[in-house]
Amino acid sequence: TNSSLPLSPAHFARKAPLLCCLTMHLPVLTLGGAVLTTLDVTPSSKLEDFRQQLCEAIGSRLGDVTGSPDLRPRLFHSGGELLPGLPLMAAGIKESSPLTMLVSAESRVISASGDGTAKIWNPETGHCLQTLGSVGWERRAKFEDGALQIGREMISAAFSPDGNLVLSASADCTAKIWSVQSGDLVHTFRGHRRRLCSAVFSPDGALALTASNDCTAKIWDVESGECLHTLKGHSLEMISAVFSPDGGKVLTASADKTARIFCVRSGKCLQILKGHRWDVLSAIFSPDGALALTTSEDRTA
Repeated sequence: TNSSLPLSPAHFARKAPLLCCLTMHLPVLTLGGAVLTTLDVTPSSKLEDFRQQLCEAIGSRLGDVTGSPDLRPRLFHSGGELLPGLPLMAAGIKESSPLTMLVSAESRVISASGDGTAKIWNPETGHCLQTLGSVGWERRAKFEDGALQIGREMISAAFSPDGNLVLSASADCTAKIWSVQSGDLVHTFRGHRRRLCSAVFSPDGALALTASNDCTAKIWDVESGECLHTLKGHSLEMISAVFSPDGGKVLTASADKTARIFCVRSGKCLQILKGHRWDVLSAIFSPDGALALTTSEDRTA
């Protein structure tokens, strides 16, 4: 069998030995191998019981281990995840068998709206968990600090890799960093002269990338809010900008019929991708970063 597959009760139904009432001492480890705690349980204990005992033992330390406020501990043994309803002994767990604990944050999705807000939702219940920003519907065009603002609607919103921050892009020429836990505004990125079309985090969450109708993209330091580079070269508005999987490059798509690859460290253009006859609508890297894929209004990719 594939050891990476979850260990289900049905899988062990024919193999489970007779359960005894002896107490087992089971160490619980982090992914890095550090011992979080050791629990005393009976072989007949099920995952639900063990998880509750684990939370009571280290519940106050879960946030320190993961940095996330909304946690669900998951337990693994011999490469497989333990599922509810399965006695520990039936899963092959014996005295001193090490269990590895991972945690996953509560499932959440985020939406951005023309009313000037972003909302974080629980997809299972449909409840709104947090509202970021305030309603600021406005269609009137105006210049402010040299930037042309056409409305205040949010164009996009995205979670940081660790799920603790949100990056939003707005029609008011700004991008904003928000705290997921408190809903507070952390940073406002100013510098674009036209409405933004996208904003994304780098793979490690240290940088933010914004693309604008002012024909530029900008790379920002998330912690300080400083603009590190302005990526120039397109002659018409940008439509999207993304990081490469390793975070070392940026790929932009533009209405000028081209896509461009930039170096994150220097901000310099490394390559211009030509061939489309109309606007390039999107551009993404392959998972290994070796290839780029573009789509266009000319009905080709």
